[in-house]
Amino acid sequence: MASPKALREWIMLFAIFTLRSVEARAVDLAYKSGTLFTYKYNVDLLLETLSSPETLPGSGFRIEAIVGLHVVWENSSNQHEQLVQLQIQEVQLLNVSERMDSQSIFKNIPAESLLGPTAMTGLKGPVIFHWNNGKIKALYGSVDETGFMLSLKQGLVSLFQLQLNSGTVTEIDVSGNCRVTYETANNQVTKIKDLRSCERPESGFGSSNQVLGVQWQPTCKGLYSLENGVIKTAVSEEGHVISLNLQSTIGAKISSRQQLHYLSSEHRPEEYYGKSLQETLHNLGIDTPLALTGTPEKVPCKVCTSASDYLKSLNKKTALQDLYKISTTRTFLAFVQLLREAKKIDILNLLKKAGNTEISFLIDSATAAQTESSLSALSEYLDFTKEAQIPQLRTFLYASAFTSHPSKELLRILLAKLQNKVPSREIQETIVLVIGAVIGKMCQRNLCKLQEVETGKKAILEGLNAATEEADIKMYLLALKNALLPETIPLLLKYTKWKTSSVAAIAVTVLQRFPNIYITQEVKKQMNMIFHQSVNQYGVPVRLAAFDVILNNHPSAMEMKNILLSVGEIESELSKFIVAKLQNILRSDHHPASKLIRKALKDPMIHNYHRLSRTGSSSSSSGYLAVTKDMVTSYNMDLLFGDSGILQQSYSDFFVSTGKNKLHASQVSIVAQGLDSFFKESSKEVEGDDGEAMAGMSVILFDVQLPPVVFFQGYSDLMEKLWSITEEPTSIIKGSILLIDHLQAIRLQSGIQASTEFQGGLGIDISGTIALSLWSQQSTTNIRNRGSLVFNSVTKVDTPFLRVGVNCSSEAGASLDFVSTVKFLESPILICLQLLKKPFPYRETVMIYQSLRKEDQFLIKRARTLRVQGMELPLHRANSEMCKKMLSEEV
Repeated sequence: MASPKALREWIMLFAIFTLRSVEARAVDLAYKSGTLFTYKYNVDLLLETLSSPETLPGSGFRIEAIVGLHVVWENSSNQHEQLVQLQIQEVQLLNVSERMDSQSIFKNIPAESLLGPTAMTGLKGPVIFHWNNGKIKALYGSVDETGFMLSLKQGLVSLFQLQLNSGTVTEIDVSGNCRVTYETANNQVTKIKDLRSCERPESGFGSSNQVLGVQWQPTCKGLYSLENGVIKTAVSEEGHVISLNLQSTIGAKISSRQQLHYLSSEHRPEEYYGKSLQETLHNLGIDTPLALTGTPEKVPCKVCTSASDYLKSLNKKTALQDLYKISTTRTFLAFVQLLREAKKIDILNLLKKAGNTEISFLIDSATAAQTESSLSALSEYLDFTKEAQIPQLRTFLYASAFTSHPSKELLRILLAKLQNKVPSREIQETIVLVIGAVIGKMCQRNLCKLQEVETGKKAILEGLNAATEEADIKMYLLALKNALLPETIPLLLKYTKWKTSSVAAIAVTVLQRFPNIYITQEVKKQMNMIFHQSVNQYGVPVRLAAFDVILNNHPSAMEMKNILLSVGEIESELSKFIVAKLQNILRSDHHPASKLIRKALKDPMIHNYHRLSRTGSSSSSSGYLAVTKDMVTSYNMDLLFGDSGILQQSYSDFFVSTGKNKLHASQVSIVAQGLDSFFKESSKEVEGDDGEAMAGMSVILFDVQLPPVVFFQGYSDLMEKLWSITEEPTSIIKGSILLIDHLQAIRLQSGIQASTEFQGGLGIDISGTIALSLWSQQSTTNIRNRGSLVFNSVTKVDTPFLRVGVNCSSEAGASLDFVSTVKFLESPILICLQLLKKPFPYRETVMIYQSLRKEDQFLIKRARTLRVQGMELPLHRANSEMCKKMLSEEV
């Protein structure tokens, strides 16, 4: 006989096992045959603005329906495997939130009147799903099920996709193939879907650089209550916040809610359709299953203006001439949208008939559209063998370089043009650099393995290996600077040892642009050898580029100490520049080298007056142009002078940062050599003077290296350019750029598709003027940057009977002048630099709408306008003192 203790343990184990068995049976899912279950089903949809959600109402609708459910087949050996039929019976369309009668577009209109009899009949048609203890195996229905009505049924059926065990699984529903986490307790099931993990048919596109991208924050959570294998309530709440990274108030919030509530059940005669699953399906007349995952839907345009009609409506003298104006940028964005709907023949006709005032605008717009039709029309229109078309070719190539999401069709066209004979050296060089830029952007979007990308890589690398002329070597290295391919780093190291400094400098500047994960010890060793000139002599531009690579890629304590020890041992102006650069870094705790610099300065051998008190005019300064809660716009300005006081090298950099992402918005670098002999007082050779006089400029714009420009080469060329100087502005770059281009279709759990589109257009006009007075021996250079920026976001839901949406926009027009004044009369030469930001307007607009297809409409529009004050941005202290002295003398 068992002891009392053993008996108690046995009873306890039996009780635990029994309770667990009861609980398992309680949550097993299966509907009883011969019973009609009735549910109330609600779908709520609400779109809200992000700029003023507390003061502006949202836009949306509610669908209320009665749903009947019954079993049409059950597996005789597994009662949890069933074919379940759902049928929507009564439907109502309502406002999702309370509205006054004057603001309600439904006004108690019957759903059949809104949907139409055909659509209502389709919505009420039954749908059947194969169910096995909560897991949906397949969906069946009429072969005529398509579009919005099918999507609603897919969303309804997806509510029945349910797992009974806690854990994470992958399952398919209307959202796609998604990772879902379940938590079960006491007949309650919590379902959390990771919407970022969902695999679905691709639709839409986005930016290669996340600074110009969009932030998408999705959530989806469901709560189920079960009783005797039957779903009593099911609530699924889903939210999507989509906003512009540069400005988080541009965008919208999408809220969707599904609710299924058990009403009643009643006995009904069992319908016998067959013993087996296949027999039942056959007898029901079902041959093939329907997709459970929603497919992207494109809503056709109901009332569209053609691109040609829109262009005719414009006053081309005012609408297309001043590209830096807000109105022109707004026109550009609208025209790009129309071109995306246009056929090739229509676009080609527009290009052929365009006059001189509009052709550049058309090419910018057609390239930005990035459709097969627009690219094919451009390829046919542009003839790369005709010198007369060089301005149009330049426009097309620059527009291609700045495309936010270049396609393989674009790359294919560029490669084909490169293979043909291009008589213009300028155009050939630009094609190569643009191919590099397109490859770089496609690789950022994980498209590096495409055949077209591989072909482009091969063209650049084979061209570099075959190049014998220095100009060709530089061209292909600059293409690699745009492509930024990690596998080319060993090749770049080879060119850092090149016999001429100009080639080595380009190779090092390519390495400058790589993220620090690619800057290996081998790279850092070579950069240290270049900076300290351990083996060979290098020009100042190469050494400064190497110094920058070391400084920005987690230098070691020894590397930092060696750099500081070199100060005072190298040329005076170079020492002054390095000290200024390090002091500038010390003002910021965010730079990776700041702590090491402070540590190294504790050594009295380094931190002493003799080493750090360098004389000279070279400087390094940085600051902020704009700081908001979403982004930071900063600038760096580096100036290196020769020992005679002549500017040898200058860098003006502007960066835009959002979170951990950074965009090199622009860089203008000017390099001059061989000019010391014109101004030095003695005949003594100046160290670092490279002989032949030359000056050139290199420009990076939105992470794209543009072809460099040579101002003059040699003394005679200098004199010719000097005497031909006029005070008329010279255009550097001018055009319309589609900076931001994002399209995303969002399939909600309810089956409804929302779409969101962001566009950011930039109208830019950069020009330069030079005023030279031989009488007063003074020159003034003004680089004027004028531009307008327009952001648009459209978040909408288009159904066959109703349109709801939230549109947001912001726009600004600004001007930034970089003025340099040089006086040659004194020695050393006096120079004053000014960075002038002029006042500009800023405007935000929000529009919320809700309209029936029968023209009944609810619309709210809000706008606000601000004026941003102008200012002169402070540079370093020595420059301020110099400007004060020079400007006071003029007065």
